[in-house]
Amino acid sequence: MRFMPLTKLSTLVNVHHSEFGVAKWVTFILELVSAVVLFALMLLTCSDVVGRYALGNSVNGTTELTELALGIIVFCQVPVITLAGSNVVVDILDRVLPDWFARFSALVINTCVGIGFVFIADRIWFQAARSLRRGVVTEFLLIPVAYFVQFISIMMYVTAAILIYRALRDLLTRNKGRV
Repeated sequence: MRFMPLTKLSTLVNVHHSEFGVAKWVTFILELVSAVVLFALMLLTCSDVVGRYALGNSVNGTTELTELALGIIVFCQVPVITLAGSNVVVDILDRVLPDWFARFSALVINTCVGIGFVFIADRIWFQAARSLRRGVVTEFLLIPVAYFVQFISIMMYVTAAILIYRALRDLLTRNKGRV
């Protein structure tokens, strides 16, 4: 009986996520983090508005917290969108060109973008390390910025791994129409 909530959670995740294995749980966790941060952001905004207009005093640091929360929400969703293949794709010529060319171009594009994301993630991590060394904090609440920048870098690394995985999957599978 004590494992019942875990089986319900597993059933919920299986119903709402089409990915397999670890990818399914990574997607679930990132979406859960995004949802919790978005809910906290909603509470913060409501409290700020009520405080400002009803009590004559707003919540200190709302702008900083909003910026940090939006960074978390956006960069939690980048790997999720990439894993689901829900990113924007321009497929103007796909109907005219042969299937092998579409698969080949997907391989090249996913590999190049994945490698590019690794370089971007490296630079972001470098900036985070520099911010940590210098003790960069937000202006009003004095929250260390480096940890949020490191989180962004990690999400970029995860996205790069997903892109390279998709490129390898497309190389190894011969299914038509799977790009």
